[in-house]
Amino acid sequence: MVPPIAVGPADRLFMFGGVGLGASLTALEQVTGRPVVWATAQYESYARPGETVIFRVDERVRGNQVSQARVSATTDGREVLNVSAALGQRDLPERGQWTLAPRVPPPEDCRPRQLWEGRHPDDIHGRIEFRIARGAMHGPRRGGGGQSPEDGHVVMWARPNPDVLGPGHMIDTAFVAVVADYVPSGVGPALGRDAGGNSLDNSIRFHRRVETDWLLCDVQIHGVANGFAHGRMHIFAQTGELIATASQSLILRLWD
Repeated sequence: MVPPIAVGPADRLFMFGGVGLGASLTALEQVTGRPVVWATAQYESYARPGETVIFRVDERVRGNQVSQARVSATTDGREVLNVSAALGQRDLPERGQWTLAPRVPPPEDCRPRQLWEGRHPDDIHGRIEFRIARGAMHGPRRGGGGQSPEDGHVVMWARPNPDVLGPGHMIDTAFVAVVADYVPSGVGPALGRDAGGNSLDNSIRFHRRVETDWLLCDVQIHGVANGFAHGRMHIFAQTGELIATASQSLILRLWD
């Protein structure tokens, strides 16, 4: 585990949950030879810099068109996360999309997210370029920018950061899973405070794969109570085609 796939205070980094889910989905697709339809990750502990995380795939049921499988990710015998998933593809002509992309300016007309002081300079946040189309991210003092939406609704564009990673990095299943773990970025704006959280889970459902240079991420925080927060993200291509939906519950953290 190295800083470029980590988050957290500079002196207490840990593997970003979306990275763990993305790596699990990559392993699942490689082992089964099938695309992910649905997956849910439960986060149990932290992987710290210098530790090696081992991903073990168990294809528990393999049907003619659908596989049911699990992944266990461990370090030094300690489980960091586990993933349950269904994978497969069925050739049927019926298609439809009833969840629509929000109407927002294109990414080149949106302000970039500003990263906050105190973060590790080489953490994962610098490797994803976000442009804020509606609302704000994280909170007023953490580089969120914009006005905190009273309805808990945030919309942003995301892509692999070409200034850090160079050109040509494709948006694949793993990157979609990483971006899906940014649901907590909407908690601070919803509360009007510097806030976020640690993910308890991340469930993701893939509608279809679409080539796109940017992802449009539509975040809705459902509610905050009893020290926890809940929300979802709809992820679209630039064309408005739905790629995936995701949802999370998280431990609420206040930083102000």
